[in-house]
Amino acid sequence: MSLQDVTMNQPKRVLVVDDEEGVREIVSEMIADMGFSVCGAESGEDALKLLKKTKVDLVISDVKIKGMDGLSLARRLRKRFPKLPLALMTAFDSADVRKMVSDRKVDFLLLKPFYMDELRGMVQHLTC
Repeated sequence: MSLQDVTMNQPKRVLVVDDEEGVREIVSEMIADMGFSVCGAESGEDALKLLKKTKVDLVISDVKIKGMDGLSLARRLRKRFPKLPLALMTAFDSADVRKMVSDRKVDFLLLKPFYMDELRGMVQHLTC
């Protein structure tokens, strides 16, 4: 078995960034139930540290998190990983968030509260 065969059989990895542990766990569980490997971070700073040592196929971040907010994280991720799919979650829709989407700095906006089917569809769309 070649290294390529091993890599192709590994599940895609999703990073969920949210400072609310309960939200992070619920979203992570929903994604793991889809067959993905999931890792979590409670801040933008923690997410950047994790991404230095771990490859992921998708980042889903809340907008309002402690420290570096989701918008700042999105800007930094776009510079460092321009092709990495990135989604933001928010209960507070704003012009700044919509501008990030329209400027293609963010690939998807998930408005809270959301249905499980919305999360599944977004994850499947951004990881295919």
